[in-house]
Amino acid sequence: MTAESIMASRLHTLRPSDTVADAVLLMSKYQIRNLPVIDDNGHFVGLFGVRRLSRLLLPRAASQFDRYRLTDLSFMPDEIGAMKDRLREAGTRPVSDFLEKKGKLVFCGPDTTYPELLELFEKNHDASLPVIVVKGKSRKLVGLVSVWDVLSRIAEEVFAAQLEQTSEPDGEKKGASMRNEDSLEEG
Repeated sequence: MTAESIMASRLHTLRPSDTVADAVLLMSKYQIRNLPVIDDNGHFVGLFGVRRLSRLLLPRAASQFDRYRLTDLSFMPDEIGAMKDRLREAGTRPVSDFLEKKGKLVFCGPDTTYPELLELFEKNHDASLPVIVVKGKSRKLVGLVSVWDVLSRIAEEVFAAQLEQTSEPDGEKKGASMRNEDSLEEG
């Protein structure tokens, strides 16, 4: 079982020149956590998502969080108005200003196996990975796979018998509610 078997291939994407406001509106409208950024040739440039967005809302001093190995920002008072101001300011800038550095970009290929995917999710601490086909220096985006895609596929196979047993004659499920696959969020 590989990333290709579970990846979403019809994706909402951004261009590097799209603004943070464009990204936020798209993420909000479609309830998407991560948006791949591609160039005019469909080559993967980076990922803009809720992790980057949340960093934009933090006070500027919080950018030193990792550098000084801080574990708590509660000493930094902040108000929602200041967060709104920071988002408004960042909203006019292109998403390309806020993408992960090239050395930190994490992605997988279509043939990446489930165990490899889970390891990448663990190392990356992100909920989704771009699925990329690498040819020379080009990286063609072909899909996006989320940790939930992997876990739900495994769980469906492990608990398939139980799912069938809980089905009533009219097709309704008894017990815990199950989410329709079509309602799952992208990445």
